[in-house]
Amino acid sequence: GANQASSSVGHGYATLTPDVSAAIGISDLRATRQDRLLRVQADLKNASAYTRQVYYRFEWLDHQGLAVWDDEPWKPLIVYGNSRQTISVSSPSFKATSFRLVVQSPN
Repeated sequence: GANQASSSVGHGYATLTPDVSAAIGISDLRATRQDRLLRVQADLKNASAYTRQVYYRFEWLDHQGLAVWDDEPWKPLIVYGNSRQTISVSSPSFKATSFRLVVQSPN
């Protein structure tokens, strides 16, 4: 498909599992440091006409690529057909200098 299965910015990147990337793409990914925390916004775009449910979670990493926070639980997100949904988060720790966003299908 026309969707990118991964997208990266200066502070990290997002990955879509193959089962998701057929319908859902990352149309924009932004990350900035604010008040010593990493703020991340990711726009997920549903190119299909059907409503899709996906699950996502962030992994927060330090400058050596080591996890600085426990794995978050998977969070559900509904992306309606032919529309866009924005995920907006701040890192839970000052130690996080980069992130990885993973998006997958419910099954």
